[in-house]
Amino acid sequence: MGEGEWTDDEVLQFLLGNHSNEEDKQNETLSTYRRRKVQNDDYIDRLSTPLIEVLSVCISSDFNDGEPCEIYGSILALEEQCPLFDLYDRSNPEDSETIVKRGTLSLKGPDDRAIIPSLSPTLHICLKDRIRGVEVVNGHLNLELGDEDSCDRLIKRAVEGAYGVAYVYYVVFQFAVYGTFEVRVTSNDNDGKKGNVADIYGSIVAEYENATMYCNDDDEVKLFAPRLFDEPPHLPLRVLLGTPIRLFRNVLAVPAYSSLSIKVNLCDSNGTIADGCLEFPAYTLGDKTLCIQTQYACVEVTVRWHHAYYYIYKDRFAKYSKPETGKRQKTEMLFDCEPDFPPCIPRKVPSYHFGSLGTEVFSVFVAGLTEKVSTLCGAITVDALGREIPIYDRDDSCPEMLSEDVLASVDVKHRGIRTSEIGMVLYLKDLASQLEVCRGNLRWCVGNLGGYMSFYNLRLCSIVRGDNGYAAVHYTIFDDSFEASVEVKCFCDGHLDNSIYLYGTLFGRYGEYDYSTSYQLKYYSSKLFDQPRDRPVETKAGSQITMLKSKVMVPADSFLIIEANMGALGIDGVEDTIHGTVEFNIDCCSTVTREIIGKSYRVEISVNFN
Repeated sequence: MGEGEWTDDEVLQFLLGNHSNEEDKQNETLSTYRRRKVQNDDYIDRLSTPLIEVLSVCISSDFNDGEPCEIYGSILALEEQCPLFDLYDRSNPEDSETIVKRGTLSLKGPDDRAIIPSLSPTLHICLKDRIRGVEVVNGHLNLELGDEDSCDRLIKRAVEGAYGVAYVYYVVFQFAVYGTFEVRVTSNDNDGKKGNVADIYGSIVAEYENATMYCNDDDEVKLFAPRLFDEPPHLPLRVLLGTPIRLFRNVLAVPAYSSLSIKVNLCDSNGTIADGCLEFPAYTLGDKTLCIQTQYACVEVTVRWHHAYYYIYKDRFAKYSKPETGKRQKTEMLFDCEPDFPPCIPRKVPSYHFGSLGTEVFSVFVAGLTEKVSTLCGAITVDALGREIPIYDRDDSCPEMLSEDVLASVDVKHRGIRTSEIGMVLYLKDLASQLEVCRGNLRWCVGNLGGYMSFYNLRLCSIVRGDNGYAAVHYTIFDDSFEASVEVKCFCDGHLDNSIYLYGTLFGRYGEYDYSTSYQLKYYSSKLFDQPRDRPVETKAGSQITMLKSKVMVPADSFLIIEANMGALGIDGVEDTIHGTVEFNIDCCSTVTREIIGKSYRVEISVNFN
């Protein structure tokens, strides 16, 4: 360990505020910690979104004559009913490929970006058999983001036709970026002469790190090794040296916490050009080039990383396009297919009230790469222009026992986060295995939040990696918001001295925001109260309930919705359910109180906007 570096225990104790030597560390700030401890790019966050990767399409025909099929046709990907790209394009019968029973098609993949589940993607599959002159399959398949159980799992869906079935294998990565690929071969002759062309054959395969996270069967794991290039020796591809090779696939969606291994095995008439493996950790933006160098040739593989926010919010970003002619035209081309969003009628804030910049951290999802995280401890600290706000704080003596959904309870210590610049430092570990879940930071400032492509008011997700896991931080930075202080009380038939045992959940959400998917509902709701039925919290009737979070940042053009799904049990054995929602318009002049009433109990919710 170098001089001045901290041990992991010192990092944890510092983030928890347990400084062993206050005199030495009183001037130590989070930015100083970041410079000293977080020096590797592995500790910088990745901005991610849910993305879909179609791994394989398998054809099973109904023909029993023992002969293979010669398949041609198309598989077209659409988003919001607009054509996006071809996954399979063999419209000419002369271009058909021979497919044995339950054989896989040679997918070509997207050209510029990955498939986005929130944009209602659909596959239009039309496949024919040249030998028999019949249409095998013709149908549609929706690839929308499903329920929580279908994410990060290999999905197999069938599209039935008149003479067979097309099985589509795909995966919805919850926290993903996508990479675009470019491969070049250059000659390296000792005499300085460089050839112009080469006839190349062999394979280039991209393998996902930790593919067993998404499936267990060995045959299914092989699907997570898509081929970017595959040419047999008798049909080599003529390549102009120094220019990009034509690949089957140019784009792959990749989990933001993962890496891609590119395995290269290329040959020409003189023998092996390159045989090796290159590893590319996933990033949000930027490119990386790695080479396999041999005595006579060099193979360069470049991966350019991208996030999908520009496409998810394309209607908004198109409005903020730069006025320069070239870039404006490019933007219009990218966003020429506008989604049909329902009209939004914002709730007006009185003109004599003004909001401020504010950040709402909704949830933190944690997961291990090889083992499940069961006992979480560590710290998440917000750096708001030098003001340190701990939003998660558990040491080894008080770990959080995580349930099956592995969603860490983020406690903002009853304070809103109002600042023009924001950073977070995360250090989390699993106490049971002593494995590091995540260690790193994320940071936003006015310079990269605003501009002609503003990231204000977007549902953001940052992935912070660790040696054995990752954390997904879901948050929004509002350019105009108000802080809502929430108080909750429970009453029982008017008696103020009775003890009440409460369990269930209380969530805060925003009016006119989309919560149509399970992903949005789970990760972008503010958890105010959460107690399991077997561990209810005791409170006195009429007393204020202790909550996980008592302050919520609310955007100025919206309103606060609080949803209760609670149960109450009295000492007399009377049990009741309290379900319902209440709305609170932004009003800085008074405290507003609403009630949700059950049969024997009622919950009183009071909100004051600052």
